[in-house]
Amino acid sequence: MDHPARQYYNPQITATEERDLLRRNYLLIQTLQASLGLIGPDVLAIAVEPRPEEIVLYFAVAALTAEVEEDLEDIVFELTVFLAGGPEQRSNITTELHVGDPHAKWFSSRYAVLYRAKIKTEVE
Repeated sequence: MDHPARQYYNPQITATEERDLLRRNYLLIQTLQASLGLIGPDVLAIAVEPRPEEIVLYFAVAALTAEVEEDLEDIVFELTVFLAGGPEQRSNITTELHVGDPHAKWFSSRYAVLYRAKIKTEVE
């Protein structure tokens, strides 16, 4: 018998596309778990891009402070721990940092946005 969740899949999706989607979702969930309690007020956005044998974490921050650097390092460390023993344990984790408003130039459809802070704008 087919898995009951299959009814929610796009019937036109190929096996490769399905694997890529499952991998992306797995990495999003693991990154979310790794970042719990570590997203401070200066973190504006987090995104994940799965690449072959690599995971790229994109961070947009309001300002690069020692506290922000420590939080981002902790997220990478926690993600490494969560991936240990699983299918992604050998994937290299790299980070890309953007300082400033993520709406300006940061967003790309290449990766899945995990978190985006509500940015206050002044009305003139």
